[in-house]
Amino acid sequence: MKIRLGKTADDTRRFNRLAGAALALALALGAAAPALAAQAWPAYSPQQSQALQTQGKTVLVDVYAPWCPTCRAQEPVLEKLLKEPEFAGIATLRVDWDGQREQARALGAPRQSTLLLYRGGKRVGLSVAETNESRLRAFLRGQLGRAAD
Repeated sequence: MKIRLGKTADDTRRFNRLAGAALALALALGAAAPALAAQAWPAYSPQQSQALQTQGKTVLVDVYAPWCPTCRAQEPVLEKLLKEPEFAGIATLRVDWDGQREQARALGAPRQSTLLLYRGGKRVGLSVAETNESRLRAFLRGQLGRAAD
């Protein structure tokens, strides 16, 4: 059985080109979704980090790569935790592992999915590749001087 999508072969080819373009666009948007989500956190700069700490904030620096499955697993857990009242004093900044790798290394991040906490101009915490909610909560609490669960 032969199916034609238009009255002519040209109509069928035109349909196939449009369908291919629509598929390519959908795939591109799907691939961009993690990158768009990654932009929700303010970008890291030493000046921004210092300014936040001068205001008395503890600063959580997330070394992130949109292609990193661990980073993508950390993100919703951190967003949930940071909405809790006890963590209201934590400001967040994000280092793009691919675009700011030298800065990430200068901060002491061995890889993407590294979390660094700063308070009073000093690094007070480091966590690498942790995605467990209770351990991340304990990490944040411990660095804020609170007892962990």
